[in-house]
Amino acid sequence: MELKKFRNKYDLELIPASTSNIIVGTLVWDPVIGKPDVDHPGLPEHIFNAFLDADLVNQDEWADYLQDARNESLVVANFAERSVDVDMALSTSLEQPQIGKIGHAFNLKSVKKFAFGDLQPRTMSNLLRVKIDDYLEDMKKSKWALYDGKIRRVFMVTELYYGSIKLVIEKELKDEFSASIKKVDVAVENTVELAKSVEYTFAHEDVPFAMRIEAVRKFNG
Repeated sequence: MELKKFRNKYDLELIPASTSNIIVGTLVWDPVIGKPDVDHPGLPEHIFNAFLDADLVNQDEWADYLQDARNESLVVANFAERSVDVDMALSTSLEQPQIGKIGHAFNLKSVKKFAFGDLQPRTMSNLLRVKIDDYLEDMKKSKWALYDGKIRRVFMVTELYYGSIKLVIEKELKDEFSASIKKVDVAVENTVELAKSVEYTFAHEDVPFAMRIEAVRKFNG
């Protein structure tokens, strides 16, 4: 599934370069043209970095708010589907650590199906939303040049989605696949044998695969 198709179906952005460093409040460059970009030149890494640069928070407050963002709890996802399917052509671009390890030992083109299951989001709390909204209003009033030049046109991560990785392999490839994942020391959480295939489940290792983003200029706490 292409990035745009994934966006239209789930109202989420696939994270092409999965990383545990992304937390709620991370800033993302406009993804409409292509994939979301967290490394755009001049883009603050996090919304509270922008507030720190604007002298709206001090170093201690900045550190506390970042810790609050990291500590948001995981909950069960409110999705109709039990799993999110991802086109195999896109799976390698995700750079998910588990997928990367497996891909070094086994040709992922031989995988019949790839999905994320047991979905769990980490959502920005209402309290944090209100705090960010207040600081954004302060920044517009007192530091408009910084607001306009740095963050008005960007997006902010408000939800991160995690899921166990599910790969379906043709049954005749079972032994080859099992030997491959042993070589790279990837632990299997669960295995289900079907008539003609085998489904393997791997832990997400606290690395998100998708995110919900909101435009900073429209953000409302």
